[in-house]
Amino acid sequence: MGLFDFLKVSVADKKAAKPAARMPVSVIQCDGKSYPIVSLTPKGFVARGFDGSLVVGQNAKVSVRVDDAAGKFTFNATVSVVEIKGDSVGATWSILPTEVDAVIRQYAQNRKKQDGKSAR
Repeated sequence: MGLFDFLKVSVADKKAAKPAARMPVSVIQCDGKSYPIVSLTPKGFVARGFDGSLVVGQNAKVSVRVDDAAGKFTFNATVSVVEIKGDSVGATWSILPTEVDAVIRQYAQNRKKQDGKSAR
């Protein structure tokens, strides 16, 4: 037995780790901050994790990024804040292009189908 035999260690080959599954991300971005979307409809949205940087009645420019099982799309819009409760914020769209409205309607239908399946 040599002086450095304790350093000799046999290591079994490890299988390559699976890449981490990408988490679905659906957020409202405003003033460089992101808020997870709770609900999204053709009338507006509700988001959580709100920090109080907006007030009821205020207009704001937002960027919407949806990436989940029900759909994947992005768009920019102007909203009017209508409700703030705790850490959630609700807002309505000021003007929404027809094509964006159609995408949101399809997304809402897909979410409703998914929620119906998971409730059973």
